[in-house]
Amino acid sequence: MNTHNLAIVFGPTLFQTDGQDYKAGKVVEDLISHYVVVFSVDEEELRKQREEVTAIVKMRVAGTASGTQHAGDFICTVYLEEKKVETEQHVKIPASMTAEELTLEILDRRNVSIREKDYWTCFEVNEKEEAERPLHFAEKVLPIVHGLGMDSHLVVKKYPSMEAMLLYLASRVGDTKHGMMKFREDRSLLGLGLPSGGFHDRYFILNSSCLRLYKEVRSQRPWSGAPETSHRPEKEWPVKSLKVYLGVKKKLRPPTCWGFTVVHETEKHEKQQWYLCCDTQMELREWFATFLSVQHDGLVWPSEPSRVSRAVPEVRMGSVSLIPLRGSENEMRRSVAAFTADPLSLLRHV
Repeated sequence: MNTHNLAIVFGPTLFQTDGQDYKAGKVVEDLISHYVVVFSVDEEELRKQREEVTAIVKMRVAGTASGTQHAGDFICTVYLEEKKVETEQHVKIPASMTAEELTLEILDRRNVSIREKDYWTCFEVNEKEEAERPLHFAEKVLPIVHGLGMDSHLVVKKYPSMEAMLLYLASRVGDTKHGMMKFREDRSLLGLGLPSGGFHDRYFILNSSCLRLYKEVRSQRPWSGAPETSHRPEKEWPVKSLKVYLGVKKKLRPPTCWGFTVVHETEKHEKQQWYLCCDTQMELREWFATFLSVQHDGLVWPSEPSRVSRAVPEVRMGSVSLIPLRGSENEMRRSVAAFTADPLSLLRHV
């Protein structure tokens, strides 16, 4: 349904008019057309929402055409700890499922208990790039699954570095990070057929809005302890549009084993990819922790109550959904009062 038709339908309802003219519809049409500006919608968040909608529509079309599953359902293979036939689980991925919910479902299926300081996480693994990305606990899974290539899969496993990362974030001052890293650009993605070259020292500044790369570092600032860089960065990327993977493929001969593979996708779906290497594991953890923190407004790991919650699967009797009972004894009795009065009501639509 286009914007004009949506405005015709919802205009009189939202503004409680008699529908004799199109004034209310015009207001609704303008709100729909310009809602990004009117409601100050973040462009990166809007892009993610569009990707989610696109993924859902494609899955529904595929499900309807095959006739083997309900529209919108999508079955994905997820592995526990490592990619083996005996560890795979086939999970139905609804549009609302988050990485945390998927992780908990896999652990529940295999009867794995979560102990204190066990940081179980769902990883997106790219075998071709020899890299992996821990999904943020609130990240929607369906768009990730939709974008997985033939060389990628999802695996649920412990993330032992998370504790050290959380300790670093809790003790640091400010929300920025700067320092030297080895940098190498992947020019093959640009379609130029050019070699990527080697790794070179570059100075990086990461803040809440962007990641900046500087070619040169000038004299040290005595009052801040931070090296002074040239005013204009050589490169700059919006931080929330970056996907940061742990690891660098060996054929690039990274100078250290503590590296990142970073992917930036533009609004035109053009991909840029480059590689970063740190000198130590501690530096890698600090950089990655800062990336996660600035990309997700400081919320890197869920609070304890949300970790022990479980997504209750839908149970059906025929076409009737059976709703789990919650609350006090009196509340549960009131919930089933209608059914106890008419015991056959559950079976009418079976």
